[in-house]
Amino acid sequence: MDWNNPLTEWMRKRGLTLSGMAKQGDFQREAFIRSTIREARNRVHLGTPLVDISFVVFDLETTGFYPQQGDQILSIGSVRVTHGKVEDTPLFHTYVQCEEGMIPAEITTLTGISSSDVNDAPPLKEALGEWLRFIGKCTLVAYGAQHDTSFIQVGLKKSWSSKLPHRVIDALQMVRLLYPDWEDYSLDAALRFHEIPIEGRHTADGDAKMTAELWVQLLKRCQQQQIHTLEDLYARVSRMV
Repeated sequence: MDWNNPLTEWMRKRGLTLSGMAKQGDFQREAFIRSTIREARNRVHLGTPLVDISFVVFDLETTGFYPQQGDQILSIGSVRVTHGKVEDTPLFHTYVQCEEGMIPAEITTLTGISSSDVNDAPPLKEALGEWLRFIGKCTLVAYGAQHDTSFIQVGLKKSWSSKLPHRVIDALQMVRLLYPDWEDYSLDAALRFHEIPIEGRHTADGDAKMTAELWVQLLKRCQQQQIHTLEDLYARVSRMV
């Protein structure tokens, strides 16, 4: 068990283990996930240095762009960044069970995800529960975060009758702040500028890994521009035209 995981540390202080939880049945597991959501409301203080914040960079692949209209999550990928570095610990990745016939052909072409990948995958509630365990109380990061967050929020409301309480930072907004003269703000352009190899594009785990590497570079750039804390960051973003 990874005791460096904030969630695991929280469990340790309460004498809990995941194996012990598994033996207590679905009711206890659901209670555990709900307590995790409540704990995550205790967000890191705005004065905390960015380099001291534990982040989870995440990405989703979905059937479309509109979760309120029935589009679904196909896969979730997440990577931890602590003390300004990508952690060596295994990343989180899962496919998510999807209704038959819900994956458009163009999505399969783009992502490589087909019905055979998701037919036997965990259902949405289970997948989100495992993801919540992985992220613990970490601050979340995504590139173009509104898309990913909207699917997570709809999924949590549907499966857990809850909302995502975590602070979410949009790495795209960060790039716009730090490089105001760019013409192309796509993830590919940001990766190329920072000389990050583009591998596994349009896969949840691949995009999460590359965005995590990008996030490390953005944190360094923040330091160079005297953006040291979340408060500094939000103050700068609020002044963007």
